[in-house]
Amino acid sequence: MAEVLLNAVLGKLAEFAVEKAFQKFQPLHGIRKDVERLSRELIYIKEFIRDADEKHIVDHRQMRWVNDIMDIAYQIEDVVDIFLLECPEKLPGMRARLKRLAKRGTQFSFISQFQEEIRLIQERMSEIEDYKRKYRIDSLGKDKVPQYDPKLVPIGDLEVVGFTTDRDNIVKCLLDETNRSLAVVSIVGPGGLGKTTLARKVCNSNDVLQRFGKSIWITISQKYDLLDVLRKIAQNLTIDPTGLHGIELGNLIWESLEKKRYLIVLDDVWTEELWVEIAKVMPDTKNGSRILITTRFANVAKRADTTYDHYELPVLDDKHSLELFLKKAIPKRHKFSDGPNAELYSLAKEFAAKCKGLPLALVVLGSLLSTRAYNFHAWNDLLQTMSWKDDGSECIKIIATSYDNLPFAKKLCFLYFAAFPEDKKIDAKLLQRLWVAERLIPQEERRTLEETAACFLEDLVQRSMVQASERFPDGSVKYCLVHDVLRDLAVQKAKEINFLMVCSKPDDWKYCTKARRVAIHYSDVNEPIGNYASPNVRSLLFFGDSSKLDFSKYKVLRVLGNIEGEVKLQSFKGSPHLRYLQLKTPWIRHNEPEFGKWVKSMNYLETLDLRSSRHGDLSRWIWHVKSVRHVLLSHITSGMTPGPATWGDLTNLQTLTDVKYNESWETSELPNITELRELGIDIDGIPEKEVKILLGKLKHVVYLKMERNIIDLEKIGTGFFPFYENLKSLVLINNRPKEMFPLVLGNDMLPPHLIELKLKGYKLGSDPMPVLEKLGSLNTLQIYGASKVENPLATQNNTSDMGSTRNALRIQCSAGGFVLLEELVLESLMLEEWKIEMGSMPKLKRLSVMNCAPLRVPPGLIHLDNLQYLNWATYTRTYLGAISNIFEQRPNLRNWSRDQFGDFVSIDSV
Repeated sequence: MAEVLLNAVLGKLAEFAVEKAFQKFQPLHGIRKDVERLSRELIYIKEFIRDADEKHIVDHRQMRWVNDIMDIAYQIEDVVDIFLLECPEKLPGMRARLKRLAKRGTQFSFISQFQEEIRLIQERMSEIEDYKRKYRIDSLGKDKVPQYDPKLVPIGDLEVVGFTTDRDNIVKCLLDETNRSLAVVSIVGPGGLGKTTLARKVCNSNDVLQRFGKSIWITISQKYDLLDVLRKIAQNLTIDPTGLHGIELGNLIWESLEKKRYLIVLDDVWTEELWVEIAKVMPDTKNGSRILITTRFANVAKRADTTYDHYELPVLDDKHSLELFLKKAIPKRHKFSDGPNAELYSLAKEFAAKCKGLPLALVVLGSLLSTRAYNFHAWNDLLQTMSWKDDGSECIKIIATSYDNLPFAKKLCFLYFAAFPEDKKIDAKLLQRLWVAERLIPQEERRTLEETAACFLEDLVQRSMVQASERFPDGSVKYCLVHDVLRDLAVQKAKEINFLMVCSKPDDWKYCTKARRVAIHYSDVNEPIGNYASPNVRSLLFFGDSSKLDFSKYKVLRVLGNIEGEVKLQSFKGSPHLRYLQLKTPWIRHNEPEFGKWVKSMNYLETLDLRSSRHGDLSRWIWHVKSVRHVLLSHITSGMTPGPATWGDLTNLQTLTDVKYNESWETSELPNITELRELGIDIDGIPEKEVKILLGKLKHVVYLKMERNIIDLEKIGTGFFPFYENLKSLVLINNRPKEMFPLVLGNDMLPPHLIELKLKGYKLGSDPMPVLEKLGSLNTLQIYGASKVENPLATQNNTSDMGSTRNALRIQCSAGGFVLLEELVLESLMLEEWKIEMGSMPKLKRLSVMNCAPLRVPPGLIHLDNLQYLNWATYTRTYLGAISNIFEQRPNLRNWSRDQFGDFVSIDSV
């Protein structure tokens, strides 16, 4: 881990020691040798720390020495950063400024101060070098534990085996017909035992799904906000909580629940007080409603209800422990049998025994073994490092072993999860951009830093240290989260090396005086942060209301994220080295010129995320920042920002959303936009020939969204552009419903490797399925017509299935078509008939058909064997009956609704 930190420091020294700096400012020659000597010595120290980290020998002297070295690395980083910030060589009119400074007798004060700092650092380095020799630290740990590249063995979510009896017992309590009163069923056990996973299995059982018309899942966690919990419950009940306070919100929740039999899951409850408050909004209408609680504490379960004894989840027995461990540790191509594998089987038993029946420990340790060579020596080498005592902390120790075996760079990436609140659903791309801005990602050949970051995240998922809660259609992680036990480890390790500290309340600031990064997890931060944190803090991440903040004292700030409320511009002016800025505020709209000029001066800015802010046209300023990699602008603005007039200087730009077409592109010579990967653009009123010129320059784009115009795919001919082979996702939106354009698709009109295709504002001119079903990689298909279409059945009072079929279309999905399609949405389309042949869409999981009258339910729907979620909005009782019959024949099928161009949100369990 220390090697990663030292690499960052060495990079700064290299930046500092550039030849031109010494040439332009002669007094720097006096300290050049000091800087170069410091750099050489750090290289030697780095090699020692690499060896120490690989040897996995736990020795307090060695650990202390490494921590001392890391403190020096931090100190060097501070000194060099301040020098780079204040060096006159960096300022305009340097010679004139130096003359003015000379008159005051202070022109070289900053150099003498820098030299003094270097002298103190060198003294400290010599001191700890003496300690190393005196206490023979360098002679420790001669044998290295071999490292292996990970095999990408699918891990998936946390699996639990052997809990069938437990599930059945809990289901029995939930369905108890002899007790019609509201009752609480509690699952109690320590972290890592599988309480949450078991609760999910209970809620997904067929009997529970059929009994309760509404299931609400709320994750509580150790640090909770009651109003936030109530808001989550309200949102699940389709109640808009905006502007509502506790009593008002509680009354609405009560009124909504009073009308139904409900099942509410409160996952990970830590305090009795929470239940006392939540119980106030839970009506008992004597209809058999239930509340399911998971908690680590028996007193919480007893306080909630004593109708049923709380269920203390037992650990897995030896048989099921070994079964779960082997499921994770052994690639499917290997099977245990007599002969050489008998030795591995014996080792597997020893590993499983160390986990003491804890499912999380079994999964994490098994995943760690899956990354090692499949032989006795590789497994035995790891086993020999696990000299644990039976003191009840098995789970955290196993996880620590998996953490210790991470490659250098990935350790800090894992520790970064400490910044996020417990049970937080984390945007994967946001996380990866933060990693890049923090310089945690090494540059790899033929990969962008963001691509490497995505690989790092996937590797952490494969090791079961992170869970992929949702994936993009191409399989990459979209959202992720960490188990609370794993997060506890990240918080602990990050704190040990001053890498990152978490402030959950104002009093926590006194522990953050040396922290390089601070995550603030409480709201109403109204006092200047500078009153608390170290001026050398590099990153501030907020997860609450951060209004009235002042960041002006942070000259070396690199990352500023999730800032909400009214923020003073002068707060940012003291941080010219910001690499990452994420704002959620309406404030920009009222201060655009001032904000824009500040952005223009940011020579190091890489990510500007204003998606949740309100702003106008910022094009005069943001396109001057040559270092920018990701620009994410607000889609709801008072005036969209046009794209850059010229792309020549934006060689690092990879993400650009949402911008307006720049009319200067019509007359300028556009270079090849070589690095751009994602583009969301408004092409309102732009001629098709100009759109074709722009598209012809998009060489590596994998995600393309174009909107507010009628786009004729045949004229544009998207299949013949440079991104033809690379494009994964295509989104075309016509926001002029009165100018509906017929969708007519021909062969080779679309890129052949599309994984996601979304079309909105089109009417079907002919059946598009024969063309679309040949896209062999297509995973997600959404076709939306106008936002509203005339219902030909409305005038017949829902008494007949017959209606006007004029202009309605017949579509057909053929056998062998759509081989990888998992999601299909058809909405606001005039469809008369849909024929689904057997063997079509074999992997389809989610289907939504809305407002497509006079379409009847296709008989072939019953042959979609993998269908899990179905939403069919119908106008007639006959159609409703046909859908009901499908649900009766498919008891595992769930009824879902869908927000337009959003993700599925469960509203019903059938």
